[in-house]
Amino acid sequence: MANETWCGHKSIQELKSFCSPDLEFLTIKCRPHYLPREFSSIIITAVYIPPQADTSMALNELYLTLCKLESIHPEAAFIVAGDFNKANLKTRLPKLYQHIDCATRAGKTLDHCYSNFRDAYKALPRPPFGKADHGSILLIPAYRQKLKQEAPTLRSVQRWSDQSDSTLQDCFHHVGWDMFRIASDKNIDEYADSVCEFIRTCVEDVESANHCF
Repeated sequence: MANETWCGHKSIQELKSFCSPDLEFLTIKCRPHYLPREFSSIIITAVYIPPQADTSMALNELYLTLCKLESIHPEAAFIVAGDFNKANLKTRLPKLYQHIDCATRAGKTLDHCYSNFRDAYKALPRPPFGKADHGSILLIPAYRQKLKQEAPTLRSVQRWSDQSDSTLQDCFHHVGWDMFRIASDKNIDEYADSVCEFIRTCVEDVESANHCF
């Protein structure tokens, strides 16, 4: 069902299959060996809608199935691919992205690949397999995981040594704390603010910062 080097068979689960004169599809859930952390799994649906099909019925069935799966697996990546002929899934699910923009048969794009994330694949036309009357499509992954989309951030991290602790303790030991109480004139808020500000100043004086990416 799937290439073992991409996903082991124990990590593949069939979720639903459907067969009628208007629509055939099979949906599986995969947990590949490597998966960007923003996705919990990949749910793939292989679709065939015959040329003479009632496309409205077919698309409605797909819509109901995919909506239900999205509610159950909100963090999954969804891929819907196959021969849609004259049907267009975006008429039911406009938030999906269609990645095939080249002709697959007789100058028309009958084969589609949809996903729920933008710029997932780059589609390249390839010759048909055997005697097939549809051209094949090579989908090259173009998705960049969120971790690589975000710019590095600079953070400041406190590093305390034994010498820093000793210096801070010595600073507090030689302070006349009564001066803060006297200066506040029995105003508890002013007293607390002045003591906290003094402590903060002492900490800033003795701390050493280490900057890292």
